[in-house]
Amino acid sequence: MDFDGVLSPIVDDPAASRLPADLAPTLERLVKRLDVVALLSGRPVDFLAERVPVPGLVLLGSYGLERRVDGSTVVRPDVAAWLARVREAEALLTEQLAPVPGVHIEVKSVAVAVHWRNAADRATVGQLVNEVVARVAASTGLGQEPGKLVQELRPPLPVDKGTSLRELIDDQRLDVVAYAGDDKGDLPAFAAVTAADGYPLVVHGHETAPEVAAVAGTHFEGPEDFASWLEELSQAD
Repeated sequence: MDFDGVLSPIVDDPAASRLPADLAPTLERLVKRLDVVALLSGRPVDFLAERVPVPGLVLLGSYGLERRVDGSTVVRPDVAAWLARVREAEALLTEQLAPVPGVHIEVKSVAVAVHWRNAADRATVGQLVNEVVARVAASTGLGQEPGKLVQELRPPLPVDKGTSLRELIDDQRLDVVAYAGDDKGDLPAFAAVTAADGYPLVVHGHETAPEVAAVAGTHFEGPEDFASWLEELSQAD
C-alpha cells in the first residue's frame, strides 16, 4: 500500500499527514493474518515508521530506496553518490520557488519535493514549478517524479514502486499479491502487480490522474472507502 491518499487522506500540509486512529488496529490484525503487509511510499522510511508504528509491518520508503530493517533505516548503497546533488537541488529550488506564495519545499532524506497545493492560482504556479524543476533536474542529473500538485527530484536510479514491489514478491515468495495506490508514482506498481496476476487496488481522490483512473482493477472512492475494505478483510473468515 501507498500511504498518502490511500491510508491517509491528502492534506494541505504534507507534514500534517497522519494515519487515522482506527486504522492501526486494522493493520495490526492484517499483519497477524497475512504473510506480508507493506507500505511502499515516496515518503522517507523514518516518516512511515513514526506515522505507522505497527509491529511486523514492512516499510519501504522513497519508492524503495530505503527500508526499515530491525528498527534501523537501510539505504541502497548507490544512493550515496547522489546525495550531494539532491542537496544542491534543494538549495536551487528553495532559492527560486520558496518565495512564491503557496509553494512548499519538502526536504526528504534522499529527495526533495515541491508542493503547490496551497497556491491561489494552481495552474500558473504549477507551470512555474514544472519549468523550474525541469531546469534543476537537467543541471543536477536527478530524476523527476510527478504527483498530485507536487514534483519531486530524486536519484536517477532504476528503482521505482514497480521494481520495489517485484523485489518484495520475489524475496517473500508471494503467490497472491495486491497493491493499493492513488497517484502516478503508483503506476509502475500497478503494472507489476498485474504482471504477477495480482490485484490492483485504485484509491480515488479529488485529483486522480486520468491514467490512474484508467487502471484495470478494484476501485475505491477514497481512503475511507479503502479503510472499510481493509477492516472487512481483517475480520474475514
